Amino acid sequence: MIRVWMEGAIKRIEPDETAPAREKAERTLHMARNSYESCQILLRGEEAFEILGLDFAVSDKLLFRYNFQETIVFEKESFQDPLSNERTWQAEAGKTQSIWVTAYAGEETEPGSYEGTVTVRTDAGDLEMKLAVCVHGAVLPRNAEAAFMTEYWVHTVNFWFHFPNAEQLDFLQYYYGCEKYSDAWWDVNRKIAQNMKENRINVLFVRTLDLLLDGGSRQKEDGSWHFCWELFDRFTALFEEYADVRLFAGYHLVVQTEGKRIYLLTQDEGKVQVGMADIGSEEADDWMRQYLTALYAHLGECGYRDRWLQHVEDEPGEAASWHYGREMVRQYMPGIRCVDAVYLQEPVPALQGQMDLWIPRVDTYECNRAFYDYRLAQGELRWTYNCNEPYYQNYMNKFLGWPLIHNRALAWACFTNHFNGFLHWGYDYWDPYDEYLGLNPKAVVKGDGYIVYPDGKNGCVKNSVRMMATRDGAQDFELLKLLADKDPAAAYDKSRKVAARFNDFNWDPGNLEQIRQEILEALDAE
Repeated sequence: MIRVWMEGAIKRIEPDETAPAREKAERTLHMARNSYESCQILLRGEEAFEILGLDFAVSDKLLFRYNFQETIVFEKESFQDPLSNERTWQAEAGKTQSIWVTAYAGEETEPGSYEGTVTVRTDAGDLEMKLAVCVHGAVLPRNAEAAFMTEYWVHTVNFWFHFPNAEQLDFLQYYYGCEKYSDAWWDVNRKIAQNMKENRINVLFVRTLDLLLDGGSRQKEDGSWHFCWELFDRFTALFEEYADVRLFAGYHLVVQTEGKRIYLLTQDEGKVQVGMADIGSEEADDWMRQYLTALYAHLGECGYRDRWLQHVEDEPGEAASWHYGREMVRQYMPGIRCVDAVYLQEPVPALQGQMDLWIPRVDTYECNRAFYDYRLAQGELRWTYNCNEPYYQNYMNKFLGWPLIHNRALAWACFTNHFNGFLHWGYDYWDPYDEYLGLNPKAVVKGDGYIVYPDGKNGCVKNSVRMMATRDGAQDFELLKLLADKDPAAAYDKSRKVAARFNDFNWDPGNLEQIRQEILEALDAE
Protein backbone atom coordinates (compact mmCIF):
# COMPACT_ATOMS: atom_id res chain seq x y z
CA MET A 1 0.00 0.00 0.00
CA ILE A 2 1.25 3.46 -0.92
CA ARG A 3 0.20 6.41 1.25
CA VAL A 4 -0.27 9.67 -0.66
CA TRP A 5 -0.87 13.27 0.40
CA MET A 6 -0.08 16.82 -0.76
CA GLU A 7 1.65 19.82 0.82
CA GLY A 8 2.56 23.35 -0.14
CA ALA A 9 5.93 24.47 -1.48
CA ILE A 10 7.20 26.19 1.68
CA LYS A 11 7.27 23.11 3.91
CA ARG A 12 10.47 21.06 3.88
CA ILE A 13 9.68 17.34 3.79
CA GLU A 14 12.21 14.83 5.10
CA PRO A 15 12.29 11.11 4.14
CA ASP A 16 11.39 10.04 7.68
CA GLU A 17 8.27 12.18 7.78
CA THR A 18 5.17 10.01 7.99
CA ALA A 19 1.79 10.57 6.43
CA PRO A 20 -0.67 12.70 8.42
CA ALA A 21 -3.56 11.00 10.19
CA ARG A 22 -5.93 12.36 7.56
CA GLU A 23 -4.29 12.22 4.16
CA LYS A 24 -5.38 15.06 1.91
CA ALA A 25 -4.73 14.11 -1.69
CA GLU A 26 -5.86 17.44 -3.12
CA ARG A 27 -4.47 20.94 -3.46
CA THR A 28 -5.43 24.35 -4.79
CA LEU A 29 -2.73 26.61 -6.22
CA HIS A 30 -3.31 30.37 -6.27
CA MET A 31 -1.19 32.21 -8.79
CA ALA A 32 -0.77 35.34 -10.86
CA ARG A 33 -0.32 35.29 -14.60
CA ASN A 34 3.21 35.04 -15.97
CA SER A 35 4.24 33.15 -12.85
CA TYR A 36 5.07 29.71 -11.51
CA GLU A 37 3.56 28.02 -8.48
CA SER A 38 4.52 24.69 -6.95
CA CYS A 39 3.23 22.11 -4.52
CA GLN A 40 4.41 18.71 -3.33
CA ILE A 41 2.99 15.24 -3.79
CA LEU A 42 4.22 12.92 -1.03
CA LEU A 43 4.36 9.14 -1.45
CA ARG A 44 5.31 6.56 1.15
CA GLY A 45 5.20 2.79 0.78
CA GLU A 46 6.27 -0.01 3.08
CA GLU A 47 7.92 -1.65 0.08
CA ALA A 48 10.05 -0.10 -2.62
CA PHE A 49 8.27 0.92 -5.81
CA GLU A 50 9.02 2.65 -9.08
CA ILE A 51 7.38 5.91 -10.12
CA LEU A 52 6.84 5.73 -13.89
CA GLY A 53 5.71 9.32 -14.47
CA LEU A 54 2.93 11.83 -13.88
CA ASP A 55 -0.06 12.73 -16.04
CA PHE A 56 -1.92 16.04 -15.72
CA ALA A 57 -5.57 16.48 -16.64
CA VAL A 58 -6.28 20.04 -15.52
CA SER A 59 -6.19 22.44 -18.47
CA ASP A 60 -4.28 22.87 -21.70
CA LYS A 61 -4.09 26.59 -20.85
CA LEU A 62 -1.56 25.79 -18.14
CA LEU A 63 1.86 24.19 -18.33
CA PHE A 64 2.90 21.56 -15.80
CA ARG A 65 6.12 19.80 -14.91
CA TYR A 66 7.32 17.52 -12.15
CA ASN A 67 10.65 16.87 -10.43
CA PHE A 68 11.67 14.27 -7.90
CA GLN A 69 13.30 15.58 -4.76
CA GLU A 70 16.66 13.90 -4.24
CA THR A 71 19.39 13.80 -1.62
CA ILE A 72 22.78 15.50 -1.48
CA VAL A 73 25.17 13.53 0.74
CA PHE A 74 28.03 14.90 2.84
CA GLU A 75 30.38 13.04 5.16
CA LYS A 76 28.20 13.22 8.24
CA GLU A 77 24.80 14.38 7.03
CA SER A 78 22.52 14.55 4.05
CA PHE A 79 19.89 16.97 2.82
CA GLN A 80 16.79 16.90 0.65
CA ASP A 81 17.58 19.70 -1.78
CA PRO A 82 18.25 18.90 -5.45
CA LEU A 83 15.32 18.42 -7.83
CA SER A 84 16.06 15.69 -10.33
CA ASN A 85 15.33 16.05 -14.05
CA GLU A 86 14.79 12.30 -14.44
CA ARG A 87 11.36 11.20 -15.66
CA THR A 88 11.14 8.02 -13.53
CA TRP A 89 12.21 7.34 -9.96
CA GLN A 90 12.82 4.46 -7.57
CA ALA A 91 11.12 5.15 -4.23
CA GLU A 92 12.70 3.53 -1.16
CA ALA A 93 10.78 1.31 1.21
CA GLY A 94 9.65 3.07 4.38
CA LYS A 95 10.75 6.50 3.12
CA THR A 96 8.68 9.49 2.06
CA GLN A 97 9.35 10.62 -1.49
CA SER A 98 8.52 14.19 -2.48
CA ILE A 99 7.53 15.06 -6.04
CA TRP A 100 7.52 18.76 -6.83
CA VAL A 101 4.71 19.75 -9.19
CA THR A 102 4.99 23.16 -10.84
CA ALA A 103 2.32 24.99 -12.81
CA TYR A 104 2.93 27.93 -15.11
CA ALA A 105 0.25 30.43 -16.16
CA GLY A 106 1.19 32.62 -19.10
CA GLU A 107 0.47 36.31 -19.41
CA GLU A 108 -2.45 35.55 -21.74
CA THR A 109 -3.98 32.84 -19.55
CA GLU A 110 -7.58 33.71 -18.79
CA PRO A 111 -8.22 34.24 -15.07
CA GLY A 112 -10.40 31.62 -13.48
CA SER A 113 -10.47 28.29 -11.70
CA TYR A 114 -9.05 25.25 -13.49
CA GLU A 115 -9.84 21.93 -11.85
CA GLY A 116 -8.75 18.43 -12.69
CA THR A 117 -6.48 15.61 -11.62
CA VAL A 118 -2.86 14.61 -11.51
CA THR A 119 -2.10 10.91 -11.74
CA VAL A 120 1.10 9.34 -10.44
CA ARG A 121 1.81 6.16 -12.37
CA THR A 122 3.71 3.49 -10.41
CA ASP A 123 4.53 -0.18 -10.91
CA ALA A 124 2.22 -0.82 -7.93
CA GLY A 125 -0.75 0.95 -9.52
CA ASP A 126 -1.89 4.48 -10.35
CA LEU A 127 -2.56 7.14 -7.74
CA GLU A 128 -4.94 9.97 -8.57
CA MET A 129 -5.17 13.34 -6.78
CA LYS A 130 -7.29 16.41 -7.25
CA LEU A 131 -5.50 19.55 -8.37
CA ALA A 132 -7.09 22.96 -8.82
CA VAL A 133 -5.36 26.08 -10.08
CA CYS A 134 -6.90 29.47 -9.40
CA VAL A 135 -5.40 31.95 -11.85
CA HIS A 136 -5.87 35.50 -10.63
CA GLY A 137 -5.95 38.65 -12.75
CA ALA A 138 -2.57 40.09 -11.73
CA VAL A 139 0.18 39.86 -14.33
CA LEU A 140 3.79 39.77 -13.16
CA PRO A 141 6.25 41.81 -15.22
CA ARG A 142 8.79 40.05 -17.40
CA ASN A 143 12.29 39.59 -16.01
CA ALA A 144 13.74 42.67 -17.68
CA GLU A 145 10.99 44.87 -16.27
CA ALA A 146 10.79 43.40 -12.75
CA ALA A 147 10.78 45.68 -9.72
CA PHE A 148 12.98 43.25 -7.76
CA MET A 149 16.59 42.82 -8.94
CA THR A 150 18.43 39.59 -8.22
CA GLU A 151 22.11 39.05 -8.98
CA TYR A 152 23.63 35.58 -8.70
CA TRP A 153 27.23 35.12 -9.78
CA VAL A 154 27.43 32.51 -12.55
CA HIS A 155 30.80 30.71 -12.68
CA THR A 156 30.85 29.30 -16.20
CA VAL A 157 33.59 31.62 -17.48
CA ASN A 158 35.78 31.54 -14.35
CA PHE A 159 35.73 31.70 -10.55
CA TRP A 160 34.39 34.70 -8.69
CA PHE A 161 37.97 35.87 -8.12
CA HIS A 162 41.00 35.63 -10.33
CA PHE A 163 44.03 33.66 -9.28
CA PRO A 164 46.75 34.88 -11.64
CA ASN A 165 49.12 32.23 -12.96
CA ALA A 166 47.13 29.47 -11.26
CA GLU A 167 45.34 26.58 -12.90
CA GLN A 168 41.63 26.81 -12.33
CA LEU A 169 39.03 24.10 -12.61
CA ASP A 170 36.61 24.54 -15.48
CA PHE A 171 33.24 23.56 -14.02
CA LEU A 172 31.53 22.94 -17.36
CA GLN A 173 34.37 20.78 -18.62
CA TYR A 174 34.44 18.86 -15.32
CA TYR A 175 30.69 18.20 -15.03
CA TYR A 176 29.56 18.37 -18.66
CA GLY A 177 32.64 17.31 -20.60
CA CYS A 178 32.55 20.38 -22.86
CA GLU A 179 35.44 22.64 -23.79
CA LYS A 180 35.16 26.35 -23.04
CA TYR A 181 33.42 28.24 -25.86
CA SER A 182 32.55 25.08 -27.77
CA ASP A 183 29.04 24.66 -29.16
CA ALA A 184 28.23 22.38 -26.21
CA TRP A 185 29.56 25.03 -23.79
CA TRP A 186 27.32 27.71 -25.26
CA ASP A 187 24.37 25.32 -25.12
CA VAL A 188 24.86 24.72 -21.38
CA ASN A 189 25.04 28.47 -20.85
CA ARG A 190 21.81 28.83 -22.80
CA LYS A 191 20.17 26.32 -20.44
CA ILE A 192 21.54 28.27 -17.47
CA ALA A 193 20.14 31.50 -18.94
CA GLN A 194 16.73 29.87 -19.32
CA ASN A 195 16.92 28.71 -15.72
CA MET A 196 17.73 32.25 -14.62
CA LYS A 197 14.69 33.61 -16.44
CA GLU A 198 12.40 31.00 -14.93
CA ASN A 199 13.76 31.78 -11.45
CA ARG A 200 13.60 35.57 -11.90
CA ILE A 201 17.36 36.16 -11.76
CA ASN A 202 17.68 39.31 -13.83
CA VAL A 203 21.16 40.76 -13.18
CA LEU A 204 24.05 39.15 -15.06
CA PHE A 205 27.53 39.15 -13.48
CA VAL A 206 29.92 39.70 -16.41
CA ARG A 207 33.54 38.57 -16.18
CA THR A 208 34.82 41.16 -18.61
CA LEU A 209 38.54 40.49 -18.27
CA ASP A 210 38.16 36.76 -18.97
CA LEU A 211 35.98 37.40 -22.00
CA LEU A 212 38.46 39.96 -23.35
CA LEU A 213 41.43 37.68 -22.64
CA ASP A 214 39.86 34.60 -24.19
CA GLY A 215 38.46 36.66 -27.06
CA GLY A 216 41.91 37.53 -28.38
CA SER A 217 42.74 40.94 -26.89
CA ARG A 218 46.40 41.86 -27.41
CA GLN A 219 48.86 44.56 -26.43
CA LYS A 220 50.35 46.44 -29.37
CA GLU A 221 53.99 47.42 -29.76
CA ASP A 222 53.36 50.95 -28.48
CA GLY A 223 51.93 49.56 -25.23
CA SER A 224 48.31 50.28 -26.06
CA TRP A 225 45.71 47.53 -25.99
CA HIS A 226 43.49 46.20 -28.74
CA PHE A 227 40.37 44.84 -27.05
CA CYS A 228 38.39 42.14 -28.80
CA TRP A 229 34.71 42.23 -27.79
CA GLU A 230 33.45 39.21 -29.74
CA LEU A 231 33.08 36.85 -26.75
CA PHE A 232 31.77 39.63 -24.54
CA ASP A 233 29.08 40.42 -27.10
CA ARG A 234 28.09 36.81 -27.62
CA PHE A 235 27.95 36.10 -23.87
CA THR A 236 25.87 39.15 -22.97
CA ALA A 237 23.59 38.71 -25.99
CA LEU A 238 22.89 35.10 -25.07
CA PHE A 239 21.83 35.98 -21.54
CA GLU A 240 19.87 38.99 -22.72
CA GLU A 241 17.90 36.77 -25.08
CA TYR A 242 17.36 33.70 -22.92
CA ALA A 243 17.51 35.10 -19.38
CA ASP A 244 15.78 38.38 -20.26
CA VAL A 245 18.16 40.21 -17.95
CA ARG A 246 17.49 43.73 -16.79
CA LEU A 247 20.99 44.76 -15.69
CA PHE A 248 24.61 43.79 -16.23
CA ALA A 249 27.17 43.91 -13.40
CA GLY A 250 30.83 44.25 -14.35
CA TYR A 251 33.51 42.26 -12.57
CA HIS A 252 35.44 43.89 -9.69
CA LEU A 253 38.31 46.22 -10.52
CA VAL A 254 40.20 46.02 -7.22
CA VAL A 255 41.56 42.82 -5.70
CA GLN A 256 39.73 42.05 -2.49
CA THR A 257 42.34 39.74 -0.97
CA GLU A 258 45.26 42.06 -1.76
CA GLY A 259 43.54 45.33 -0.92
CA LYS A 260 45.98 47.63 -2.69
CA ARG A 261 46.06 46.09 -6.15
CA ILE A 262 43.95 45.95 -9.27
CA TYR A 263 43.28 43.28 -11.87
CA LEU A 264 44.57 43.86 -15.39
CA LEU A 265 45.70 42.02 -18.49
CA THR A 266 49.42 41.53 -18.98
CA GLN A 267 51.37 40.31 -21.96
CA ASP A 268 54.75 38.61 -21.85
CA GLU A 269 56.37 37.14 -24.96
CA GLY A 270 53.03 37.15 -26.69
CA LYS A 271 51.17 35.37 -23.86
CA VAL A 272 48.24 37.32 -22.41
CA GLN A 273 46.96 36.55 -18.93
CA VAL A 274 45.27 38.15 -15.93
CA GLY A 275 47.70 39.87 -13.58
CA MET A 276 47.80 42.49 -10.83
CA ALA A 277 49.29 45.94 -10.41
CA ASP A 278 49.73 48.24 -7.41
CA ILE A 279 47.10 50.92 -6.97
CA GLY A 280 48.42 54.31 -8.02
CA SER A 281 51.27 52.86 -10.06
CA GLU A 282 51.86 54.05 -13.60
CA GLU A 283 50.93 50.57 -14.82
CA ALA A 284 47.62 50.57 -12.94
CA ASP A 285 46.70 54.11 -13.99
CA ASP A 286 47.47 53.42 -17.64
CA TRP A 287 45.48 50.18 -17.61
CA MET A 288 42.45 51.80 -16.00
CA ARG A 289 42.49 54.59 -18.56
CA GLN A 290 42.63 52.22 -21.51
CA TYR A 291 40.32 49.52 -20.18
CA LEU A 292 37.56 51.69 -18.73
CA THR A 293 37.57 54.06 -21.70
CA ALA A 294 37.22 51.13 -24.11
CA LEU A 295 34.56 49.46 -21.96
CA TYR A 296 32.55 52.67 -21.73
CA ALA A 297 32.69 53.19 -25.48
CA HIS A 298 31.62 49.62 -26.14
CA LEU A 299 28.74 49.82 -23.66
CA GLY A 300 27.56 52.85 -25.61
CA GLU A 301 27.68 50.89 -28.84
CA CYS A 302 25.67 48.07 -27.24
CA GLY A 303 23.16 50.38 -25.59
CA TYR A 304 24.14 49.04 -22.15
CA ARG A 305 25.32 52.18 -20.35
CA ASP A 306 22.05 52.73 -18.49
CA ARG A 307 21.93 49.03 -17.62
CA TRP A 308 25.54 48.58 -16.45
CA LEU A 309 26.56 48.42 -12.79
CA GLN A 310 30.25 48.39 -11.95
CA HIS A 311 31.60 46.40 -9.01
CA VAL A 312 34.73 48.11 -7.64
CA GLU A 313 35.99 46.01 -4.71
CA ASP A 314 34.06 43.20 -3.09
CA GLU A 315 33.34 43.77 0.61
CA PRO A 316 35.73 46.77 0.97
CA GLY A 317 37.51 46.74 4.30
CA GLU A 318 38.87 50.27 3.96
CA ALA A 319 38.13 53.20 1.76
CA ALA A 320 41.40 54.02 0.00
CA SER A 321 41.49 51.14 -2.48
CA TRP A 322 37.77 51.36 -3.19
CA HIS A 323 38.02 55.11 -3.76
CA TYR A 324 40.78 54.56 -6.29
CA GLY A 325 38.53 52.32 -8.37
CA ARG A 326 35.55 54.63 -7.90
CA GLU A 327 37.46 57.68 -9.08
CA MET A 328 38.70 55.81 -12.14
CA VAL A 329 35.09 54.91 -13.02
CA ARG A 330 34.00 58.51 -12.52
CA GLN A 331 36.78 59.77 -14.75
CA TYR A 332 36.51 57.29 -17.61
CA MET A 333 32.91 56.01 -17.33
CA PRO A 334 30.79 59.05 -16.39
CA GLY A 335 27.30 58.18 -15.24
CA ILE A 336 28.03 54.49 -14.56
CA ARG A 337 26.77 53.42 -11.14
CA CYS A 338 29.16 51.78 -8.66
CA VAL A 339 27.89 49.00 -6.45
CA ASP A 340 29.41 46.61 -3.91
CA ALA A 341 28.61 44.28 -1.05
CA VAL A 342 29.43 45.69 2.40
CA TYR A 343 29.82 43.35 5.36
CA LEU A 344 31.66 45.35 8.07
CA GLN A 345 29.54 45.73 11.16
CA GLU A 346 30.79 49.31 11.46
CA PRO A 347 30.09 51.26 8.23
CA VAL A 348 32.98 52.91 6.38
CA PRO A 349 32.09 56.62 6.69
CA ALA A 350 34.34 57.57 3.77
CA LEU A 351 32.09 55.63 1.39
CA GLN A 352 29.15 57.93 2.12
CA GLY A 353 28.06 59.78 -0.96
CA GLN A 354 30.30 57.59 -3.12
CA MET A 355 28.40 54.31 -3.34
CA ASP A 356 25.54 54.55 -5.84
CA LEU A 357 23.99 51.30 -4.70
CA TRP A 358 24.73 49.90 -1.25
CA ILE A 359 24.52 46.17 -0.59
CA PRO A 360 24.87 45.62 3.16
CA ARG A 361 24.66 42.07 4.44
CA VAL A 362 21.37 41.39 6.21
CA ASP A 363 22.93 41.46 9.69
CA THR A 364 25.11 44.46 8.78
CA TYR A 365 21.95 46.36 7.93
CA GLU A 366 20.07 45.32 11.05
CA CYS A 367 22.99 46.44 13.24
CA ASN A 368 23.22 49.81 11.43
CA ARG A 369 19.68 50.61 10.33
CA ALA A 370 19.96 54.36 10.95
CA PHE A 371 23.08 54.67 8.77
CA TYR A 372 21.63 52.79 5.79
CA ASP A 373 18.20 54.35 6.11
CA TYR A 374 19.86 57.76 5.93
CA ARG A 375 21.77 56.73 2.80
CA LEU A 376 18.47 55.68 1.23
CA ALA A 377 17.01 59.10 2.08
CA GLN A 378 19.93 60.65 0.18
CA GLY A 379 18.89 58.83 -2.96
CA GLU A 380 21.40 55.99 -2.78
CA LEU A 381 19.67 52.75 -3.70
CA ARG A 382 20.18 49.55 -1.80
CA TRP A 383 20.02 45.79 -2.12
CA THR A 384 21.07 43.26 0.50
CA TYR A 385 22.96 39.96 0.50
CA ASN A 386 24.13 36.89 2.38
CA CYS A 387 27.53 35.23 2.11
CA ASN A 388 28.51 32.41 4.50
CA GLU A 389 27.03 34.43 7.34
CA PRO A 390 24.96 35.12 9.35
CA TYR A 391 24.93 31.53 10.49
CA TYR A 392 22.21 31.74 13.12
CA GLN A 393 18.65 30.96 12.28
CA ASN A 394 17.09 34.10 13.65
CA TYR A 395 18.45 35.66 10.44
CA MET A 396 17.24 34.59 7.02
CA ASN A 397 19.74 32.64 4.95
CA LYS A 398 19.88 29.94 2.28
CA PHE A 399 21.89 27.13 3.82
CA LEU A 400 21.07 23.50 3.15
CA GLY A 401 18.51 22.09 5.55
CA TRP A 402 17.26 25.42 6.85
CA PRO A 403 13.50 26.07 6.77
CA LEU A 404 12.37 27.14 3.31
CA ILE A 405 10.51 30.08 4.83
CA HIS A 406 13.96 31.73 5.07
CA ASN A 407 14.35 31.71 1.29
CA ARG A 408 10.77 32.74 0.61
CA ALA A 409 10.43 35.50 3.20
CA LEU A 410 13.72 37.21 2.30
CA ALA A 411 12.04 39.13 -0.51
CA TRP A 412 9.21 40.14 1.85
CA ALA A 413 11.74 41.60 4.29
CA CYS A 414 13.34 43.42 1.36
CA PHE A 415 10.01 44.97 0.45
CA THR A 416 9.16 45.94 4.04
CA ASN A 417 12.53 47.66 4.49
CA HIS A 418 12.72 49.33 1.06
CA PHE A 419 15.35 47.14 -0.54
CA ASN A 420 14.75 46.48 -4.23
CA GLY A 421 17.37 43.82 -4.89
CA PHE A 422 19.32 40.86 -3.58
CA LEU A 423 22.86 39.68 -4.36
CA HIS A 424 24.07 36.13 -3.81
CA TRP A 425 27.48 35.06 -5.05
CA GLY A 426 26.72 31.39 -5.17
CA TYR A 427 24.64 30.33 -8.16
CA ASP A 428 26.90 27.48 -9.29
CA TYR A 429 30.15 27.33 -7.33
CA TRP A 430 30.43 23.57 -7.81
CA ASP A 431 34.11 23.12 -6.98
CA PRO A 432 34.43 19.43 -5.99
CA TYR A 433 37.79 20.04 -4.27
CA ASP A 434 36.92 23.04 -2.10
CA GLU A 435 36.29 21.63 1.38
CA TYR A 436 34.98 24.92 2.71
CA LEU A 437 32.43 26.25 0.22
CA GLY A 438 32.31 23.85 -2.73
CA LEU A 439 30.27 20.87 -3.82
CA ASN A 440 32.44 18.59 -1.75
CA PRO A 441 31.47 15.82 0.71
CA LYS A 442 33.65 17.50 3.35
CA ALA A 443 32.38 21.05 2.78
CA VAL A 444 32.03 23.13 5.95
CA VAL A 445 29.57 25.73 4.64
CA LYS A 446 26.83 23.79 2.91
CA GLY A 447 24.77 25.32 0.15
CA ASP A 448 25.97 28.90 0.27
CA GLY A 449 27.96 28.56 -2.94
CA TYR A 450 25.26 26.99 -5.08
CA ILE A 451 21.51 27.08 -5.41
CA VAL A 452 21.37 24.88 -8.52
CA TYR A 453 23.24 21.67 -9.31
CA PRO A 454 25.05 20.35 -12.37
CA ASP A 455 23.25 17.80 -14.52
CA GLY A 456 25.79 16.58 -17.04
CA LYS A 457 23.60 13.66 -18.09
CA ASN A 458 20.84 15.94 -19.36
CA GLY A 459 23.04 18.88 -20.34
CA CYS A 460 21.27 21.35 -18.06
CA VAL A 461 21.05 22.25 -14.36
CA LYS A 462 19.00 20.87 -11.53
CA ASN A 463 16.94 23.27 -9.50
CA SER A 464 16.83 23.00 -5.74
CA VAL A 465 13.97 23.36 -3.29
CA ARG A 466 15.82 26.47 -2.06
CA MET A 467 15.78 27.90 -5.57
CA MET A 468 12.04 27.28 -5.83
CA ALA A 469 11.40 29.10 -2.57
CA THR A 470 13.66 31.97 -3.62
CA ARG A 471 11.88 32.25 -6.98
CA ASP A 472 8.52 32.32 -5.24
CA GLY A 473 9.74 35.06 -2.93
CA ALA A 474 10.78 37.19 -5.92
CA GLN A 475 7.31 36.66 -7.40
CA ASP A 476 5.76 37.67 -4.07
CA PHE A 477 7.77 40.92 -4.16
CA GLU A 478 6.22 41.77 -7.53
CA LEU A 479 2.73 41.16 -6.12
CA LEU A 480 3.50 43.45 -3.19
CA LYS A 481 4.75 46.10 -5.61
CA LEU A 482 1.55 45.84 -7.65
CA LEU A 483 -0.50 46.23 -4.49
CA ALA A 484 1.67 49.15 -3.34
CA ASP A 485 0.96 50.94 -6.61
CA LYS A 486 -2.72 50.69 -5.70
CA ASP A 487 -2.67 50.90 -1.89
CA PRO A 488 0.78 51.43 -0.30
CA ALA A 489 -0.47 51.19 3.28
CA ALA A 490 -2.13 47.85 2.64
CA ALA A 491 0.95 46.46 0.90
CA TYR A 492 3.34 47.33 3.72
CA ASP A 493 0.89 46.15 6.36
CA LYS A 494 0.67 42.73 4.72
CA SER A 495 4.42 42.56 4.12
CA ARG A 496 5.20 43.29 7.78
CA LYS A 497 2.92 40.43 8.84
CA VAL A 498 5.27 38.05 7.01
CA ALA A 499 8.63 39.75 7.61
CA ALA A 500 9.08 42.96 9.56
CA ARG A 501 12.88 42.68 9.54
CA PHE A 502 15.55 40.25 8.36
CA ASN A 503 15.66 38.84 11.89
CA ASP A 504 11.99 39.27 12.71
CA PHE A 505 9.68 37.17 10.56
CA ASN A 506 6.79 34.72 10.85
CA TRP A 507 8.00 31.14 10.48
CA ASP A 508 4.54 29.71 9.72
CA PRO A 509 4.19 28.81 6.00
CA GLY A 510 0.41 28.99 6.35
CA ASN A 511 0.64 32.64 7.37
CA LEU A 512 2.53 33.57 4.21
CA GLU A 513 0.21 31.53 1.99
CA GLN A 514 -2.86 33.20 3.48
CA ILE A 515 -1.51 36.73 3.14
CA ARG A 516 -0.32 36.07 -0.40
CA GLN A 517 -3.83 34.89 -1.34
CA GLU A 518 -5.27 38.05 0.21
CA ILE A 519 -2.93 40.13 -1.97
CA LEU A 520 -4.03 38.30 -5.11
CA GLU A 521 -7.67 38.82 -4.21
CA ALA A 522 -7.09 42.51 -3.45
CA LEU A 523 -5.53 42.92 -6.89
CA ASP A 524 -8.53 41.14 -8.42
CA ALA A 525 -10.80 43.74 -6.83
CA GLU A 526 -9.45 46.59 -8.93
